Amino acid sequence: MSTKNLLIVESPSKIKTLKKFLGDDFVIEASVGHIRDLPDKKIGIDIDNEFKPTYIVSDKSKKVVKHLKKITKDIDALYIATDPDREGEAIAWHLLDELKPKVPIKRMVFNEITKSAVSSALKDTREIDMSLVNAQECRRFLDRLFGFLVSNELRFNVKSGLSAGRVQSPALKILVDREKQRTNFSISEYWDLQGNFKYNDEKIFCKLVSLKNGKKIVTSNSFNRLTGKMEDSKSEILNQNQAEDLISQLQNNVWKVTNIDTKPKTQNPYPPFITSTLQQEGIRKLRMNSNQIMSVAQSLYQSGYITYMRTDSISLSKEALDAAKKVIKEKYGESYIPKKPRLYKSKTKNAQEAHEAIRPAGSSFIEPNKLKSKLSDAEYKLYDMIWKRTVASQMESAKIEQTKLEISDGDYIFTAHGKTIKFAGFLKAYVEGSDNPDANLDDMEKMLPEVKKGDRVQWDDILPKKHLTKPVSRFTEASLVKELESLGIGRPSTYATIMQNIQFKGYVNKVKGAMIPTFTGYAVVQFLEKYYDDLVNLDYTSNMEDDLDKISIGKMKKEDYLNNFYFTSNGHTGLKDKLEQEYDKNLSRLITSLNENDVAAEIRIGRYGIYAEIDNERVTLDNNLVPSDICIKDILKMINDKNTEPSELGKDIESGNPILLKKGRFGPYLHCGDKMKSLPPGVTDTNITEEIACKIVEM
Repeated sequence: MSTKNLLIVESPSKIKTLKKFLGDDFVIEASVGHIRDLPDKKIGIDIDNEFKPTYIVSDKSKKVVKHLKKITKDIDALYIATDPDREGEAIAWHLLDELKPKVPIKRMVFNEITKSAVSSALKDTREIDMSLVNAQECRRFLDRLFGFLVSNELRFNVKSGLSAGRVQSPALKILVDREKQRTNFSISEYWDLQGNFKYNDEKIFCKLVSLKNGKKIVTSNSFNRLTGKMEDSKSEILNQNQAEDLISQLQNNVWKVTNIDTKPKTQNPYPPFITSTLQQEGIRKLRMNSNQIMSVAQSLYQSGYITYMRTDSISLSKEALDAAKKVIKEKYGESYIPKKPRLYKSKTKNAQEAHEAIRPAGSSFIEPNKLKSKLSDAEYKLYDMIWKRTVASQMESAKIEQTKLEISDGDYIFTAHGKTIKFAGFLKAYVEGSDNPDANLDDMEKMLPEVKKGDRVQWDDILPKKHLTKPVSRFTEASLVKELESLGIGRPSTYATIMQNIQFKGYVNKVKGAMIPTFTGYAVVQFLEKYYDDLVNLDYTSNMEDDLDKISIGKMKKEDYLNNFYFTSNGHTGLKDKLEQEYDKNLSRLITSLNENDVAAEIRIGRYGIYAEIDNERVTLDNNLVPSDICIKDILKMINDKNTEPSELGKDIESGNPILLKKGRFGPYLHCGDKMKSLPPGVTDTNITEEIACKIVEM
């Protein structure tokens, strides 16, 4: 047999692309991800023996391992080209530990699947980095300790089927805390005057900001963002009558431009994408979820179109800088190229192992339109976004002129704001959060008429405007990803799985993009806050990531960290002692207490789900109800509906059984014999007739 080298990658979809570059000297096989892991149904870690793991080859990987062992008998060298991160390094180590090859072993790393990158990686191989392997293994052990041991207590003391997670639980706490803030928010009403003045038939949109006595009127900024209570004692709050009276007083007065303030502003481009910002923008602009974005990005990477998509680095190689400069010169002109290449400094506490931002692969960026026929719609849109963001990151800053006008009758003051783009710069290529940069550029320009100080303007269509303060917004997937990253919790590469898990497990519902925690989510967080506070302590979880990073660079030993985490020492209560504490099941299952007009209610989680209780009367609650919206009145109505005798609407012609109108936790429904039918859209318990009921039962 001729001399052969075996190259092992993670995914089979990379093989076709790599074969074009490596030719017949290489046999290329795929591990298909991890070949082995800790056992599914037991913890698989000998805690008292320096956390020694028991690894098993999964059923799906047994054929792969058998095939690879057979091939390694007839090769001259083994190259392992798993992904350039901790997970990839761990897969490489597992392969060697399982295959036990007797030939030279070379770890090969590349951030893009292009001929030049692969050729360069072949010339610059290295050994397995055991610090990276230890960091990944430590992370896996922590996940297992949380996932098995803490989840067992959660299931036993709260409800079966529940689980805790090292990153999942802090993410859920963030959402629950935000929902509680919204529950405690006091809505305030205030009024102002808004509308247009006219100057030579051109409209100037203005808002009233100051009254005759020189006092400013309140704006949304006058109220506490979290509580909704007014904090600005110097400003005056207007009610509806006062606002309407002002219209009558002011509309016939003489109004002039009393001040013009113009300021230049420079807007710098955004850095190229990293994993978290790619997810955030993909969610906002492409209407995908984080899991879909990472799946599509993986496909683009494996096909050789983009660089590795799991990275915290915002730097670009010289090759990328040159490629971007070439595009800018050809597409936009020399004036859009800055004097020096833009270099970005990461704001994340620790950059992941990949050395470059996510960008189009290669030394020349392929224009998106040239790939449209080769890519799926989702792949094309994501590649287009990555291409534009990368190019824009190396363009000149945008030059914007901001103008503020003051219009006054000598006593009252209105203000108008305008913005003019003097030089679009990078905005020509990419505008964050918009699908259509050109359209967005138009939106960014709020032109004001060319007026001078002292010019007279005409009162036009100014009206009283009612405002209600709004509680802080719920998180979306995009903003939750951003929050987790800013807090240093978890790794961006895991966020897609976290978003998926908390929804799949029924802890969170996504409604019109908003992430709303359920009562079950509340119950999980509150149990962990009481008995395992570290698990949902955001600072503690963030520091854990720092320690894992120390392990990855050899500054901390995996065994030392695990011992300190699990066993009590130096005043810190370890997980072992927390697991042995006593639990109050009655308290563990209480989600919240309500009290209105001397009526008290408790909402609890039980064996069969969520229920509310008032004076020993129980009613089951739908887990999809929004916790911050539920009140005593709602619970009393549900109890009343539950206790109301069903009304008979008629008899089913075919069976002769009575057709009963009942009310359940999901609303009114029909019950006839063994048939139960929900009411179709437009039909309610107040407008249903015998004829309609018979037709519904027959359906």
